[in-house]
Amino acid sequence: MNIPSDLMIEQLEMAKMKIPRGIRNEVRELEHCTLTEVTVENEMGAVAIGREQGRYITVETAKSYEIGEPAFEEIAALLAERLRTMVGECRKILVLGIGNPNITPDSLGAKAVERIIVTEEICALAPPVYGISGIEGAEVAEGLVKSMKPELVVLIDAMATGRLERLCKTIQLADSGLTPGGGVDNARKEISRKTLGVPVISIGMPTVVDCRALLRHVSEDWENFSEKLHPFEESLIATPRQMEEATDMGAKIIAFALNKAFHGNLSTEEILKYLY
Repeated sequence: MNIPSDLMIEQLEMAKMKIPRGIRNEVRELEHCTLTEVTVENEMGAVAIGREQGRYITVETAKSYEIGEPAFEEIAALLAERLRTMVGECRKILVLGIGNPNITPDSLGAKAVERIIVTEEICALAPPVYGISGIEGAEVAEGLVKSMKPELVVLIDAMATGRLERLCKTIQLADSGLTPGGGVDNARKEISRKTLGVPVISIGMPTVVDCRALLRHVSEDWENFSEKLHPFEESLIATPRQMEEATDMGAKIIAFALNKAFHGNLSTEEILKYLY
């Protein structure tokens, strides 16, 4: 059974095989989180894993709405450090919050964009989703890139996980772009360097889990339960009751990491002075 997931580490787990040639996987245990860095180095690795070439950095920690200050600082600093290596010498940057702010599990991107420190060179926007505007997010991104000519685009989006233990506990950073809605079988047009003509970084947190994965996690008889979900067995997703708090904290971590990466590694206190 193929459980939808946006996380590269789950793609490796579901492959049920040794790490194929062309893919490098490194795991580090830190004080407040686990850092996994997967690099798809060539076309052979991309074909084997079914993902684009690039870097996929994953941070796993406690539930986002239970993170204390020490963990917050460690994770934001860690993500900022990795972001700086991806941003490189790019100065004019467009940040887009993908998703529907009116649906709490999908509001991560819009919430994060509200906390980005904007300047003449750092622009941030949360465009309305296709269901509201009738315009594909990729088309909005293409139009903005054409008119603004940024050197880099950063996408912030809610994700889907196939593992209950990673729900609202994981942040993934990648330099391969994304396909909005791909993790919940509602894939829209891809947004990537290939489609925009400039480097694209994506960052997000899984806010929903497939119900089949949930049943598999809690019951040995999950296959029979899955049959009882018919005709919705491939479209039901679950989300925790604390989603408002989870998306708030996830958005703060992501925004603080981006602000630190964009603005000379500002301290948390300095960022707060700019925003509040």
